[in-house]
Amino acid sequence: MIGQSSLNDFNRIYDETYTDVIRFIVVKCSNIDDVNDILKETYLEFWKILQKKKLDDKNIKSYLFGIALNKIRKHHSLLYKLNTISLFQKDEHDKELIESFSLDLTIEDLIIKKDEWNQIWQYIKTKKNQNIPKIFYLYYKLELSIKDISKELGKGESYVKNSIYRTLKELNSIFGKESDLND
Repeated sequence: MIGQSSLNDFNRIYDETYTDVIRFIVVKCSNIDDVNDILKETYLEFWKILQKKKLDDKNIKSYLFGIALNKIRKHHSLLYKLNTISLFQKDEHDKELIESFSLDLTIEDLIIKKDEWNQIWQYIKTKKNQNIPKIFYLYYKLELSIKDISKELGKGESYVKNSIYRTLKELNSIFGKESDLND
């Protein structure tokens, strides 16, 4: 049976660290589609460890970052071993294979309508430059400033601003109106 003390500790730590841990994973992960899986695996591993021993609250965030980094490395090494075909390889109709897959990651609690966001998010995730979905996630979901995003990604502020501006302009031309992301 799960101890109430362990459950309370886990819930408190989860609430205190969630934003920082997901931000860490988004920045370190090479594919935005993997973020939710890695986040779940990180906290599941943490839960298992918490069941076995009491941890010092002083270094919990660093401890979770270490678990997340190991999960990212494990995930990417497994994908590397399994990946025998490039998703960006083109077929006979000059269409990339990634375009034929259904990408169903959803991001909840956004300002804009969910169905509109899903269409936009599906499009953004297919970008070859995986910094673009990271920038959009960090900017619109985690509400980081452009300065903070540039620090996290190791890119210049102008790069981040241009990525947002150009992608919004592209979204405007594709979806027929200025998206609600600008609000």
